Amino acid sequence: MTVSEYIFDFLQRKGVETVYMVSGSSSMWLTDSLYKNKKLHAVCTHHEQVAAMAADLYGRKNGIPGVALVTIGPGATNAITGVAEAYVDSSPLFIISGQASSKLLSYEQKTGIRQHGTQSLNLEPLVSSITKYFAAVMDPADIRYHMERGYFEAMNGRRGPVWIDVPVDIQNRQVPEDMKPFSYQNSKDADSRDTRSMTSQNDFQEITQRISNAKRPLILAGGGMSKASVSAITQKLQIPVVTSRMGIDRIASDSQFFAGRIGAYGQRGAHFAIQQADLLLILGCRLSVSSIGYYPDRFAVNAYKIQVDIDPKELEKSDVPIDRKLCMSTDAFVDSLAATDKPECSEWVSYCKSLNTRYPVVIEDYHKCNPLNSYYFTSVLSRLAPEDASVVVDTGSVCNVVSQTWSVKREQQYFISGGLSCMGFWAASIGCCTDKKPVIVLSGDGSVSMNVQEFATLCYHNFPIKLFVYQNNGYMLIRHNQHNYMNDRFLGVGPESGVKTPDFCKVADAYGIPNRRISYGDNIEAKITEILSMDGAVICEVMLEQFGPLAPRIASKVMPDGSLKAAEFDDLAPFLNDDEKPVLFHDIAT
Repeated sequence: MTVSEYIFDFLQRKGVETVYMVSGSSSMWLTDSLYKNKKLHAVCTHHEQVAAMAADLYGRKNGIPGVALVTIGPGATNAITGVAEAYVDSSPLFIISGQASSKLLSYEQKTGIRQHGTQSLNLEPLVSSITKYFAAVMDPADIRYHMERGYFEAMNGRRGPVWIDVPVDIQNRQVPEDMKPFSYQNSKDADSRDTRSMTSQNDFQEITQRISNAKRPLILAGGGMSKASVSAITQKLQIPVVTSRMGIDRIASDSQFFAGRIGAYGQRGAHFAIQQADLLLILGCRLSVSSIGYYPDRFAVNAYKIQVDIDPKELEKSDVPIDRKLCMSTDAFVDSLAATDKPECSEWVSYCKSLNTRYPVVIEDYHKCNPLNSYYFTSVLSRLAPEDASVVVDTGSVCNVVSQTWSVKREQQYFISGGLSCMGFWAASIGCCTDKKPVIVLSGDGSVSMNVQEFATLCYHNFPIKLFVYQNNGYMLIRHNQHNYMNDRFLGVGPESGVKTPDFCKVADAYGIPNRRISYGDNIEAKITEILSMDGAVICEVMLEQFGPLAPRIASKVMPDGSLKAAEFDDLAPFLNDDEKPVLFHDIAT
């Protein structure tokens, strides 16, 4: 067995079924070994960024490492964006790259010369900060260790990407029978340890007592918490849940315990609930700046805050004052609450639910807008979307609108480019097409253009992707920023300032993909229903307002002296009058 054959045999035995790739001369033996492995399916993308992004989403969707195969030099550097995305969003991922000969690479490593040969680059300094493990395979006898170590690092502790770089002269070498294994006990990865021992039984007793005694308890569920754990803890404790943006699909929107979503573009009800809670369980959420607002010291100001995270570095942050920090998996934490008495808070649960009803994101005025309002269109699409769809949302204004509006159904999965917020993420949806379930993708016209070449991949495989292109003539989020802060000095936001986007129906025609357009005055429900019922890939261009609202949002207020002052976390713009704000639960209860 050659090194290349060993690599793909190892990954296949771990459950991997699909590899995303762009071929290249310096990955020639790797490519051939992938071809010969009949238990693996290769999906050829047209850009290495997309291969890595698709593998990222494959890993998130399936809970096993996604795999991307790329070649030397620019093939490898093109993949870096997808790797960075997987790193910050905790996605298990293998990058397998072809490299120059081991002799050339060794010379580069030892001397620090910029380049020895053509296309070759010493990749470790470039990618070590965004991978959990990097290895350049210089000896065939080491391949078992590198693959076992890579898999361990990708899957244990806080998950993330690993990178295996294989020189072309090593790829076709035979592996010896006796190869050194990786010893899991000797891993230096600090966040892979079982850290439950850091919390004593007395600590847990105090925590469970606080939960049981709370009158206004609340869970903040992030991307680090599984849907199963959210279900288990709500069934056990019956307390309301708000989510971060990465945790949107952890609880169905029609659940009696769902209390909304927080963030710079969040939902009013969730923000009101956070600031009234007397106990906040922060589970698998890193409390990003975009989640907690301008005053981290006043986030959940009335609550005793317990944060659970598997990554100790996240717990070291001091932005938000946390009363108790537990370094462990959220699954283990939920298991530890098995004997906890549920708090008496049924009225609080009802109150939190009522806040969402009272403060809807999609207001009546949006239904009448011409051109179409993005919030209104999203609400219609969300209502008609299949129960078991994978929903992939690109970044920018589309991500804000859809993440505020989308009503998550019980079996749906919801994917975004979270920490990196990468334009062109729509193409990662290719990584969701591993079963027969529908895939709904929402992206802005600017973001679609970033990876428009992947229309060819959609057409070739006839993937079940329904791509809805939000056509607002450029970059609406940046257009808002330049309007609000630059006195309408527009640059790089639309055709009047340097950015032109195409007619995507014509582009779809060029690639041979069925397409539709939805505009004001159309029977929107009928067109969406038709599109969702069509086989294979479909592109739908939705003609929307160029300057539509993005609200509610965390913003600043203009003070009497003309200065700007950031508003409080529960005072979202458009700002409410006092008589529009809710009666506090404490006042109702007393």
